[in-house]
Amino acid sequence: MGEKSNSSERWLTAHHDPLASLYTFGSCMAPADLHGDGDSKLIIADLGTGAYNMKLKVYKGTNLIASCTSCGCGIWELHLHLQKLKAILQTLEVNPTEFDAWNQARDELLDVSMLYEILDSLRQEVGECGLTTRSQRFLMCHDHASQLTFLEQHKGFLLKRQTVVTCFSTLKKSHAEDDAISCLVLGTESANIFILDPEAFTILNSYNDSRGASNPPG
Repeated sequence: MGEKSNSSERWLTAHHDPLASLYTFGSCMAPADLHGDGDSKLIIADLGTGAYNMKLKVYKGTNLIASCTSCGCGIWELHLHLQKLKAILQTLEVNPTEFDAWNQARDELLDVSMLYEILDSLRQEVGECGLTTRSQRFLMCHDHASQLTFLEQHKGFLLKRQTVVTCFSTLKKSHAEDDAISCLVLGTESANIFILDPEAFTILNSYNDSRGASNPPG
């Protein structure tokens, strides 16, 4: 009995909040000392609905103290509860078949069912990340009414393909010392790796799994 009692004392009662309304994963949570005062806050990337309302949330203890709009294609600096966009990744080339399909749907040369069929076939050919975010979200609409509503809401806007940051780390720029300045290393959904300057946030170098290392964009 004594051994069981000692074992139970090693555990802390976890905080449980069934009404927190957070949609996240373990890899999307991390503690961080935002103010350099030694008091770490809990940073959580809330995925919202999975398609909309994504936010970066900051907790002190169990209290929400900041909530910032999230953008998967941008790098944000969070300081004193204020957010500042530091860099945004360059847009990617839109698949020609996808581009033509949306243009034809916009001009009413293609009905919504055919648009869905073309994009679904293209997704099987190039993969989910080979499509624009618009097409990915359109393919999440499984009934005719929601597909038609989505088409009417988005057909008038320019089609863009932006990649999303899926992981990141740091890399010492020139020295191995702990206090040496570090570059930000980003991994993206489109299989690119970018190394960013820690001060100007410009791309120093990039790498793609299919092309190898490349020079910084002009």
